[in-house]
Amino acid sequence: MNDNATTAGNPDGEAKWETLQAQAARIASLQVDIKRAQDEIDRLKAQILENWPVGSYEAGDLKVQVKAGSQRLDAKRFAQTYPAANNPKLYKVAPDVSAARRALGEDALADLMRRDKASVVVK
Repeated sequence: MNDNATTAGNPDGEAKWETLQAQAARIASLQVDIKRAQDEIDRLKAQILENWPVGSYEAGDLKVQVKAGSQRLDAKRFAQTYPAANNPKLYKVAPDVSAARRALGEDALADLMRRDKASVVVK
């Protein structure tokens, strides 16, 4: 029997699938609402960024903070300016997971792997 198909005449199985369909439809509907709200939030934030310099502002009962963007190192430009061959102390070694899988096999790495939290995706 295929786990992805309902079994005719199995009321428990049919009810379970109907519940899944209803849950998926509700998630999809909520995702549309969230997208719409997030788009509006993004527009409002863009307007604030255009009109207000970095700082903190009182807005009625709310406090608005305009922050400078985070600053990260451009790894490619850094490597061009300070090559690893000439500056080994500026670099660190990290495991190559793909090479380890090829060389050692999936079973050898199983106890060393971490799995992220399970998730549900509805499209």
